[in-house]
Amino acid sequence: MVVRRQVRGLACGVRRGAPLSRGGAHVFQLEYDEQNVKSVPPRFAYRHDGRDMCAFNLHLNGSWGPGGVVGDPEIAPRVEAVLAAAGLPDDDLDPRTAHRTSLEVLEALFELSLPREAIVSGTLPAVVLRTG
Repeated sequence: MVVRRQVRGLACGVRRGAPLSRGGAHVFQLEYDEQNVKSVPPRFAYRHDGRDMCAFNLHLNGSWGPGGVVGDPEIAPRVEAVLAAAGLPDDDLDPRTAHRTSLEVLEALFELSLPREAIVSGTLPAVVLRTG
């Protein structure tokens, strides 16, 4: 992820309190589990200075974990309010639309962007903490 703030990179599979987010780094994690037989919604997490700032599944339902945004008492409610202003959660909304809307909200709120050229033909920054 390219972020217009001080960020050390995109993390995948980062566990709670991971050292990657320490020292002032902002770590934004977007996790997909497409190989699971069950329909697991994508999950977003934001960590800063070793703290969990906010986390939620992009469908904003209680199917996998809490249905809303959890995390820092100052950040998580703000994220939840911005999502609510965008009409989320909405039980009548198609999960893909909820997912897309959640990403648009996160992009605007945290000033995130994924450069098309890097996605299509390049390599995005990532960190592997442990292999198989």
